[in-house]
Amino acid sequence: MPRETYTRTAQQVATEVTRIFGDDSLIEITNADLLRWVNMAQREIAASNKTIKSSATRDIVAGQKLYVIPAEIPIYQIQALFVDGLPVKPVSFQMAQEMIQSDDPGIKYIGQPKIWYEWDGDLYIYPAPEKDITAGLSIYYIQQPDDLTALTDTLQVPDRFFNQIVDYVLSQAYRLDENWQATQYQDARFRDSMNRIAGQEDIVDQEMYPIKTVLTEDE
Repeated sequence: MPRETYTRTAQQVATEVTRIFGDDSLIEITNADLLRWVNMAQREIAASNKTIKSSATRDIVAGQKLYVIPAEIPIYQIQALFVDGLPVKPVSFQMAQEMIQSDDPGIKYIGQPKIWYEWDGDLYIYPAPEKDITAGLSIYYIQQPDDLTALTDTLQVPDRFFNQIVDYVLSQAYRLDENWQATQYQDARFRDSMNRIAGQEDIVDQEMYPIKTVLTEDE
């Protein structure tokens, strides 16, 4: 799919919502409400459609199998891992332990990593690499959106989700107004459009257009 565009702002969402809701003067809903709802919508959309694709690299250290991802890197889900340009197979924590205990109970093997697994947000590769490689570990992941701090901020999700954000924020406004019929309508409209978009997404999309991030080294 083509490269995404990010040009819409939270203010544009707010303007559309207050116009449809009929509260241009912000008597019933506030800018703080609108900003909070926009952030909620972004998180919902990013989690459902895996829209924010990114990547990071870090140095490979000979003999090191554990690579800690700093908490400030907002990873929602890792999509792929490469070591020295070669793909590494993802496996569950349990499967990794069974494989290692069966083939290498002393955990002595080193060489080109063949599998990776995750535990409590940390990455493990096995076997441990046999040499240092600058920026040799490439992580492709789905990123969590940053919360916007002002309505003038640019949305963190692509422009094609603008209408879905408007629908979501409108549902929250109607909920605040206790207009349950309108709330139900906007909720259904948001869910239906999100399901439709999800059905069109290629789950194994290889066109990731990543943002490059260099992860800090472990202490």
